Amino acid sequence: MIEFRNPHHIEPPGVLRQILSHPVNDTEVIELAVFQEHRYAFFYWNKWMQDNKSKIPPCLVSMDWHQDLCYPCETEREWLDKLDLTSDAEVALFSWAKLAGNNDGHILCAAYLNLIGDIYVHCRQEMEPNTWQDEELIDTYGNKHTIKKFKTYEGLQDALLKSSESSVFFDIDLDFFSVNNGLSDGSFEFTYLQEEEIRTMFDKDHPLISWIFERIKGFTIATEPEHCGGLLKSNKFLDLISDIYFNPELFAPKCNWK
Repeated sequence: MIEFRNPHHIEPPGVLRQILSHPVNDTEVIELAVFQEHRYAFFYWNKWMQDNKSKIPPCLVSMDWHQDLCYPCETEREWLDKLDLTSDAEVALFSWAKLAGNNDGHILCAAYLNLIGDIYVHCRQEMEPNTWQDEELIDTYGNKHTIKKFKTYEGLQDALLKSSESSVFFDIDLDFFSVNNGLSDGSFEFTYLQEEEIRTMFDKDHPLISWIFERIKGFTIATEPEHCGGLLKSNKFLDLISDIYFNPELFAPKCNWK
């Protein structure tokens, strides 16, 4: 194990984390974490679960161009079973060096350890004819996790508003804002959602976002610049999310919800 210079403050490389008031409940605070590598969300879901007195994991609501739903293989399950979830050092190193470097395995690795509950993913990636069918994962403790994938925003909204979910980890990969993703199809040509459409979808008063914010326990944003078509595109979308929700901007002194 690496000896950390400051063992009391360990996080994955390059992450920015901010403590915010809860957007709805005045008696709570939440954390928001921003990082390039989506797999680092695993570290924060675990961190927030260690602080979760009820020990009932929130569901995950993720918006991403990709599914990021690769199942952990036998070797990965062995690694996960040996992971000390109470050690920030171990979990940070694991998130960096052992989770899949193409950032497609962190969700179901987290579910395998019961760090998240049921999974709701709104994505554009269509893998096979049964892409949109529900799946199940049985975690290491014997709990069942339902994996739901949605082709449309309306489908996600309908499922969540009808659900009995009471707490949420909200996750956005900024490549969600690409429509044709040129890195995924090999064309290297990107098209994007229009700004007004993004503002409408993510407005805090939209029924879906309002539902999420009432239940939110943590917020993760993956910038993934290469999958957004470049660093400036990624920064543009991060700035847009910041402008929709925060004043002053993210990570500025006294940043808080609008």
